[in-house]
Amino acid sequence: MTAMHYDLIVVGLGAMGSAALFQASRRGAAALGIDRFDPPHTLGSSHGDTRITRSAIAEGEMYMPLIRRSNEIWRELEAESGRTLFHRSGGLIIGSDNSAAFHFQGDFVETSARIAAKFGIQHEILSADEIVRRFPLLTPRPDERAYFEAGAGVLRPERCIETQLELARRTGAAIHTGEKVTGYAADARGVTVTTEAASYRADKLILAAGAWISELLPETHRGGIRVCRQLIHWFEAEDRSAFEPSRFPFVIWIGDTLEDFWSVFPAPAAGMSGVKLVTEQYHTSTRPDEVDRVVTDDEKADMYHRLTKPRLKGLRERSVHAEVCLYTLTRDEHFLIDYHPETERVVVTSPCSGHGFKHSAAVGETLTQLALDGGCEFDISAFNLARLGASA
Repeated sequence: MTAMHYDLIVVGLGAMGSAALFQASRRGAAALGIDRFDPPHTLGSSHGDTRITRSAIAEGEMYMPLIRRSNEIWRELEAESGRTLFHRSGGLIIGSDNSAAFHFQGDFVETSARIAAKFGIQHEILSADEIVRRFPLLTPRPDERAYFEAGAGVLRPERCIETQLELARRTGAAIHTGEKVTGYAADARGVTVTTEAASYRADKLILAAGAWISELLPETHRGGIRVCRQLIHWFEAEDRSAFEPSRFPFVIWIGDTLEDFWSVFPAPAAGMSGVKLVTEQYHTSTRPDEVDRVVTDDEKADMYHRLTKPRLKGLRERSVHAEVCLYTLTRDEHFLIDYHPETERVVVTSPCSGHGFKHSAAVGETLTQLALDGGCEFDISAFNLARLGASA
């Protein structure tokens, strides 16, 4: 027997799915959200205490409407919930003429500045000496320079997800966690979603399963997506207050090679102990149910000695905490937001590729528009599913 008939079912309740469920329930739709885990959790891509957000999106101008709308939604969510979801800290992107391409952009500093100028976003270009003068904990090389965006900062991902799910539930959404989806099928009158526990009917379906999205895509498109294991570290600070958002910006440091990429985050007073650091790797793929979730002593030592110590003062070698994060990557590292190739009753998304959380509020709204309205406000043609097909 099937359960009640919903207007919309959302599979996956991480960054994008929680946003979509909130937007649907806010509009009065009868909505059901399903997740195999209990979000927010540390098993996917939407955790880590802080996530960078900035207004000049050098990954491509097609992201600009999404970031602008997301910033509006974060403020709306803060007002409605009474929670702080965003900390303004300012943000630095540091690189040189020899920096490796980042998200296929040859000079990420210059591209960020060009986008900022075009869209009227306040910013500065700082020399290495100016970086040190304003942020004395950083130690750039003489040939490095930075794009600085004063209005940028960090989001609190777990709070963002938790808040949207709570508000969705408050406005009538049903939420089933700890329930794995095993299949779905569309017909002329709706969609059936089958889980390990039951089956459900709805008019429309959004698939936002993060690192598990390939399991739900047609086989012809699964090869266009892969998952990479990433590491998140927190190291002990000599003076943690020196890293609070009012004193220290986030830093994206584009090294000479992709292996030199490194970021450091401000440390909100109510956040994790220690200071958060990340690097990224794209050469080794994994499967989400098989990923090694143990961060080794060698990995911690590499983060501290090779990447952190030459660039940053004020941290001790002691690792306070470490986690594994999953990046779900498309071939071109751009988002996937589209209808299923066989039916417009199903919307599929994989918006991350390592730069998705900042856009997630607006992506959720866009997914809901596609499902409930048959179209959306923004141009999402660059995020089509066809480019990931077998012949792409």
